[in-house]
Amino acid sequence: MKKTLSLTLNRIIQEAKADLLLGDIYLLLEHAIGRGKEFIYTYPMYSPTENELDRWEECRTRRLKGEPVSYITGWREFYSLDFKVDRFTLIPRQETELLVDQVLLRRPDSLLDIGTGCGNIAVSVRYHLNRCLVTAVDLSVKAVQMARYNANRLLGQHDIRFIKSNYFNELDKVEFDVIVSNPPYIKSSDIDRLPIEISSYEPRIALDGGSDGLMTYSKIIGDSQPYLSQAGKLILELDPELLGGVMTIAEEKNYTVENVVKDLGLNDRVIVLSP
Repeated sequence: MKKTLSLTLNRIIQEAKADLLLGDIYLLLEHAIGRGKEFIYTYPMYSPTENELDRWEECRTRRLKGEPVSYITGWREFYSLDFKVDRFTLIPRQETELLVDQVLLRRPDSLLDIGTGCGNIAVSVRYHLNRCLVTAVDLSVKAVQMARYNANRLLGQHDIRFIKSNYFNELDKVEFDVIVSNPPYIKSSDIDRLPIEISSYEPRIALDGGSDGLMTYSKIIGDSQPYLSQAGKLILELDPELLGGVMTIAEEKNYTVENVVKDLGLNDRVIVLSP
C-alpha cells in the first residue's frame, strides 16, 4: 500500500517527538529529504515523496534501535565543519573542540595528532592555521582513509601527512611543537555498561583505555618527549575522574602540568603538559 503523500513535515515531527529527541528528528529528516533545516522551518507543510518517506522510516527505525544519528546520516559537525564519519571512526564530540582551542591558542608551526579518527582535530587545526605542518596517525587503516577523505574535501590542496601507525611506531624522529590526542580512556569493564549507541556501535579500539582507563596515557606520555620540541606542549583530552592518574603519570615522566581546562559542564576535560 502506498504511503499517504499528504503527510507533512510538521506532522512527522509532531508524531516522532514521542520517541525521538527533536534535534535527532531534524537531522534525520534533513538526511531523508535531502534538504537543510532552513527548508524544514520554512515549509512545514511540505509533503515528502514516497521515496523520502521510505528513507525517513528507515532512519527512524535505525535510530530507535540505538544507532547514532551520525552513523545514519554519515556526517557530524565539529568546529563548524562537517566531517564524514562511519562505524570505523569515533564520532567527534563537542568537548573535543577544547583540544582544538588549546592548539590554536599556541599557533604551533607543527602538530602531531595521535589517534586521528575521522581527522576532525587535524583538519580543524589545519583549516585555521594553514602554515602549520600537520601529521596525523591512527592504527586503523579505515580511519586513516576517512581522515584523508575529509582533509581532501574540506581543505582541497593540503599537506597533512596521514600515517597508519600505532602511536609513534611508524614516525620519523622529528619534533613537533604540539602533540595532541583524544585517546581511549574508558575502563574496559565499563564499556558494555555505556548507552547502546556507544557500546554497540562505536569502534571499541577508540573507547577502551584498559583496566584503569590510563593505558593510552601511559603510552603517549611515556614515549612522547623525543618527539616534542624544546618548548613543545602535549595536549590531551581526559575523563575528569582520570585527572589524578594522568597527573601522576606526567610527574613520573618529568612533565609539568601547565593547565587543566574545564568543559561547559565545569568538568576537567583537557590537560596541557610541558616537558
